[in-house]
Amino acid sequence: MRLMGTMKIALLCLPVFVASLASAAEPSPVAETLKKGFGLLEQGKFGDAAKSFQQADEQAGGSCGPCLLGLSRAYTGLHKPEKAADAAREAAGLLRTPDLIAQAWNQLGFALMSDTKPDLAGAEEAFRKATEAGAAGQVANIARYNLADVLWREKKYAESESAAREALNAAPAGPASLNARIVLCQARTDGAPVAPPEEVYAEAACPKEGLRIFENRAKAIPVEEVSPPEKLFGRPPEYARDVSKTGAVIVESIIDEEGCIQNLRVCKSVHPKLDLATLDAVRRWVFRPAELAGKPVKVYYTLTVNFTR
Repeated sequence: MRLMGTMKIALLCLPVFVASLASAAEPSPVAETLKKGFGLLEQGKFGDAAKSFQQADEQAGGSCGPCLLGLSRAYTGLHKPEKAADAAREAAGLLRTPDLIAQAWNQLGFALMSDTKPDLAGAEEAFRKATEAGAAGQVANIARYNLADVLWREKKYAESESAAREALNAAPAGPASLNARIVLCQARTDGAPVAPPEEVYAEAACPKEGLRIFENRAKAIPVEEVSPPEKLFGRPPEYARDVSKTGAVIVESIIDEEGCIQNLRVCKSVHPKLDLATLDAVRRWVFRPAELAGKPVKVYYTLTVNFTR
């Protein structure tokens, strides 16, 4: 039984840093024009921003890295991925600081992914260069996440899992952490073998407890000592149109230390198609892991999905 699911994960496009790009140019008419362009970007006036960055590049005598990076961002907003890619590629060869170089490669990868015919291999190369640029903080971590994302899209699940875990470990509470955790769990799900039908349905009903510690299944641990998993991502199951039955499908799962679902079992069935819809959806849910004494722990967790008309 192949339990397929579909999902879309958004790439993270880091807006160019106004302060860092503005300071990359000496105080001059160029810097003032750049500042104007950044302001227009923030207002969503991409056409006017593009004109400002083109003007700044002309004022600089051409080959202005910050101008081209801003121009690439403006072209992205105008849905002109080819022009955005060309500008970002040229900017990457002109910029000198690690953060700006990483932004340029990240912008290139984003542009290549935004085309109607995404260049996955080219985007992967760009994001790898962004991660290798020596940037720090948010710039570096968004590049790591985007690399994990494109690897997942290329079905390179083991590499995607590794890159996503690196992004998550680098910034467990940063702006890209949720996306990194999602990609990590999806890569693990898609890269794992699918359980055969005889392993999907439990021989016995699920235990009444909603939460049990995995390593201490036989040992009683007060539930109040464990903070339960918190669902972060997941779509509800789709109701099979040709099924009139309603009710609650109950499944037991393992939610591991990274918040990923493992070992789903149907303990209470409603209808084979509704069971399948439940498994197909729940296997892609992502959680903030349960914690015991402040540390993530693997737990058995019982989930109930209600089907009503």
